[in-house]
Amino acid sequence: MENTEERKISPVEKQIAKDLIQGAFDDLWAGVDSSKISDYHTDDFIILENGHIWDNDRIKRYMRDQLKKKDRPVRINKMDYLSIEKYGESMQIAYHNHGEFRRADTIAYKVQWLESALAVKTDEGWRLKMMHSTWVNPNQKD
Repeated sequence: MENTEERKISPVEKQIAKDLIQGAFDDLWAGVDSSKISDYHTDDFIILENGHIWDNDRIKRYMRDQLKKKDRPVRINKMDYLSIEKYGESMQIAYHNHGEFRRADTIAYKVQWLESALAVKTDEGWRLKMMHSTWVNPNQKD
């Protein structure tokens, strides 16, 4: 039988999970700062993205390519959390990710994803071990 004490998640832990997700998107995907990968990801991190597997090395290559673009839009991500649950030394996070891509004061385009993440407690603090991301068609009805 599962220990319910191990599943209790405090408001502080929920905020840690939210800060981990938001920070990863602000610093890594929007900020394209590969020096901060270890602040958010485990060494063996993977993301399953629309049928592709990305690891930290692939993410670094993506960031280098993005930094070469002269007219790269500014990315802003807003999360709507569906659930945050704790299982011992791990947390499962499910959320909608709404991305706006701006050039100057104009929205160039918007994208939405349905995502989930697994965060694990490490000696350095909570880190993302795995994410799953699926692009959401804005015209799709459930």
